[in-house]
Amino acid sequence: MDANLKRIVQGGATTRILDLYSITRAYADDLEFERRPVFQHPKLNHAFLIKHTVRPHERAMLAIDAAVVTKVIIPISIDDLGMGGHSLFVEERRGLSKLRLFLDISVDGGDHLDDDLARLRELAKLPSFDPFLLADRFLRHERPIDPRYFQIAPKERKAMQAYVAKQIAGVVGLAFGHENLADDDERALKFAVEIIEGEDTPKMNALRQTLGMTKEEFVDGMFGWKGVLYYRWKLNDTTDRLRRFVMELDDLIIRGVTPQERRQIDEIRKRILKETRQRWAALVSVLDGFQEEFERFSKSGDAETIRDFLLKAPSFFYHLGSDLSALSHVTSYWEYWWRNRDPGSLAARDAMEVFPAFLRSLIRDKGQGVPKAVIG
Repeated sequence: MDANLKRIVQGGATTRILDLYSITRAYADDLEFERRPVFQHPKLNHAFLIKHTVRPHERAMLAIDAAVVTKVIIPISIDDLGMGGHSLFVEERRGLSKLRLFLDISVDGGDHLDDDLARLRELAKLPSFDPFLLADRFLRHERPIDPRYFQIAPKERKAMQAYVAKQIAGVVGLAFGHENLADDDERALKFAVEIIEGEDTPKMNALRQTLGMTKEEFVDGMFGWKGVLYYRWKLNDTTDRLRRFVMELDDLIIRGVTPQERRQIDEIRKRILKETRQRWAALVSVLDGFQEEFERFSKSGDAETIRDFLLKAPSFFYHLGSDLSALSHVTSYWEYWWRNRDPGSLAARDAMEVFPAFLRSLIRDKGQGVPKAVIG
């Protein structure tokens, strides 16, 4: 059982946590919202879903060999998160029996259990819970989910506002009828908030007209634009940690290693660094392509190119979300691993434990491939 759940409340979706509890409670009296839930069972629709790094002692309970799995935490009381919650992994053995127990479903009961289990499996297969990857997957699903479930968590919305303002200053200038607008102009910051919040304002309507978009196209285009801005912000936030990870892993001294272990560890380490750089290069290639298009639009006002560009942006979200989540996983777990250890060296037995886990989380799924360049 997980203890006090207040510490994992996000108010929305992040790459790691999907906080259904907060979102469901926020719109509890909205009948339209209730028509398209994530899960049919009310307890499950108040749960927290977490992308969880597998610990060594947890591997035996899982039905698959994976570095990251999906953890479901169901609050004991939706009125008091301090009471904790029941948890299970979607990928664990005998998980269905546990879930039936937590949801108070008899062996033959639960009219919607099969649908809920299918949705759990869908969510577990996703590399991340970032709101744009989720929205792209489920807004037009055969069992669609209300878009309010895919809100950017409040802390992340606030953190990305200043970054977004700097990125969109040129486009904001077009919306205001000015050729140039300073990165720190207050109008840019206000417009960044409107973009992130998805507000319908006169300035947004002016931008729609500049782009020559219908209202429906503009909604889809803004979704694509917000997604690109979100991934650029996340990439910027990850850069320093990733650079530190690569340098520390490359310089790491392995203690107490036999010649055979050294060869094996060095080979795994090379593959980790190679996969990390390939993931990074794929991210940068796609996002830099988008940035080039934005800059071209800001300078020339080529509305047709940027319109087509924004509308196709969601087709890249799975790749962007997958690459970012893989890189975030290795950097965060690396920092977690060294929290109570002396950095710079690692015992051979520990290296043989963590290095393969890193490699598994970085290798792309079969058929996933690498996204083609945006430009051209």
